[in-house]
Amino acid sequence: MNGILNAYKYFNWIKLIGVWISGISLFGMMLFITADVFLRNTGGNTINGGFEIVQNYFMPILVFPALAYMYSSNVLPRMDLLMDRFQNRTKKFFIFGMIIVELFIFVLMTQFTWEYAMEGLERKMSFPAAGTLYPIYPLFFFVPAAFALIIVENLFILLKNLLEKEPSFLFNIERNS
Repeated sequence: MNGILNAYKYFNWIKLIGVWISGISLFGMMLFITADVFLRNTGGNTINGGFEIVQNYFMPILVFPALAYMYSSNVLPRMDLLMDRFQNRTKKFFIFGMIIVELFIFVLMTQFTWEYAMEGLERKMSFPAAGTLYPIYPLFFFVPAAFALIIVENLFILLKNLLEKEPSFLFNIERNS
């Protein structure tokens, strides 16, 4: 279990890097929108294509890099209240079933979003904003990367539940060390 715990600590650093990327995007979006509102109220002009830039650049970078961290921090709803009523054996059975279903769904989502990102790369997809075309295809790769990190998180949870007696939906470093 110690090797898995050490590997998870490294994986946790990768998730934290995603959180930092999302936080920087949030800060950049805040500055961009503040500048846009300031220019609109003082000079009567806005940043050309500001809405499209926020929608197509800042928002995906805000959401997808932090998705794996959010998934692992138990922010998303799960069946915790129902699971507490069962014995450990029954909990493990349900947790294994749910993780297998989640893995299947996230593998499909990763595959389809990767194919879409590759198609966007081949076609050099872009969006128009204020008469200029801005490339959007590099951001498509954030989506399959986020789903792949969730797959890795689920694999760690599955391994933890295989090796420990106490079943859990989470892989807590603090609880295991």
